[in-house]
Amino acid sequence: MSDKYPALETIDNDLTSTEPGKEFDSDFLSREKELLGEEFKTDQDADVLNGSDDDDINDFKEQFPEVDETEAEKQEQAVAETEAETADEGFEGFNGSNDNHLIQGESEHLKEWKERRELEIEKREQANAKSKQDIVDKAQKTIDDFYDNYNNKREQHTKEVLKEQEEFLEKRDGFLKRGTLWDRVNELVGEVGEPTADENRDKTRFKGLLTKLKGTNLMCFISFFSM
Repeated sequence: MSDKYPALETIDNDLTSTEPGKEFDSDFLSREKELLGEEFKTDQDADVLNGSDDDDINDFKEQFPEVDETEAEKQEQAVAETEAETADEGFEGFNGSNDNHLIQGESEHLKEWKERRELEIEKREQANAKSKQDIVDKAQKTIDDFYDNYNNKREQHTKEVLKEQEEFLEKRDGFLKRGTLWDRVNELVGEVGEPTADENRDKTRFKGLLTKLKGTNLMCFISFFSM
């Protein structure tokens, strides 16, 4: 009898030693089973006990449906991807603005450099054109001076030749008008002068003959030899 119905102190100790909640229920059922034995056990005990628990659990699940872990992971992954895309867009926007600023700065410097280069090229071309024009002008002036000098000299030389020609003709005409032929011959012989010592010819006799013919008319001389 004492085995089937233990003392109350023992039951109290067991109750105080157990934890509240599910473990307490479990201990109570096990003690009841131990006390009563298998003779009062029926097939409906498990259904009753489990059924009440299942009904409570089902009601809880209906009110608070369980969140699928995979769906939660998908949502977390989607949120993470959205945050990453937002961060990337912000980073790209930051880099894009910096790149645009740098490109704009480089384009300004490049534009200024091109303008300076164009000005330098233009100045160099102007200087080269001026130098070339100066060379052409100097060469043209040299050519003009040469032809001017040449024309002036040629004109001066022509004048001198004409003057000498006129003087020669005047002298010739005056010479032919003076005296007779033999007078002119003797004048020419006198202008020629005496023969030099190197010459071995004696022209004294020829000169004496010409002197005798001086003043003689040529027609008389011709008639003398024709007789």
